[in-house]
Amino acid sequence: DGTFATDAELAALNTDDADADPTNELNTAVGLTGTSITVTDAGGTLSQDLDGTFATDAELAALNTDDADADPTNELNTAVGLTGTSITVTDAGGTLSQDLDGTF
Repeated sequence: DGTFATDAELAALNTDDADADPTNELNTAVGLTGTSITVTDAGGTLSQDLDGTFATDAELAALNTDDADADPTNELNTAVGLTGTSITVTDAGGTLSQDLDGTF
């Protein structure tokens, strides 16, 4: 339906990376030390500090989650559905829909 690639479309992709070594793209290690993620392959190790990317437990606990009503159940999703390429989410406020055609 155009949302996802078929097996034939994936097989037809040109994935030639201009060398004859199919193993030099393989990741050999991945790790998380503190807030830094590392990925190692034949070219070496790359590292990225994720500090500031995600909220800490303390930051999440400090969030003001008061939504100005006394009903903790009126924010709960009651249904999720996929019809064709449209996803729907229903809660106490109604149903929202988003067509995903062309998204993937």
